[in-house]
Amino acid sequence: MKVQTTRFGLIDVQEEDVITIVDGLLGFSENTRFALISDEIGEPFKWMQSLEQPGLAFVVIDPSIILSTYHFSVRKEQIRDLETENVDDLQVYVIVTMAGNILDVTVNLQGPIVVNRQNRVGMQLVLNDPNFSTRHPLFTDQPETEAEIEEAIKKENQVASMRVAIAG
Repeated sequence: MKVQTTRFGLIDVQEEDVITIVDGLLGFSENTRFALISDEIGEPFKWMQSLEQPGLAFVVIDPSIILSTYHFSVRKEQIRDLETENVDDLQVYVIVTMAGNILDVTVNLQGPIVVNRQNRVGMQLVLNDPNFSTRHPLFTDQPETEAEIEEAIKKENQVASMRVAIAG
């Protein structure tokens, strides 16, 4: 399907890239259909583009990439709403909040987006866990070795590309 967006212009979205968010996202309940888009920002980041509102898109990331200890419980009724009985069917994303400085980029660990990989139905959860923040730093460690510095520069370039895309 063809979708007009303010960020990417007219794009072709495959049905397998469309997710339906039960009750929408917090603050955006009228937006329930999103496309997961990979573009020049590259992995591990994706765009979650609203199909109802051309100007609404979020940068998301799989939190396990940045925080291996990120675990939370999903209630039985939430599993039922996601139309699965198998937790292994679920993919988790968190929203990235951009900043001018790479070290100030954060992720929302209290509002994960959980998507059933099989049927593409998802929901945003609200976690009441003091160990998680709505503004958890994306990059918690300062680079020390040359390889770490090169990796940090690569990530900075990815984030800079996202900032340009967000501003444009």
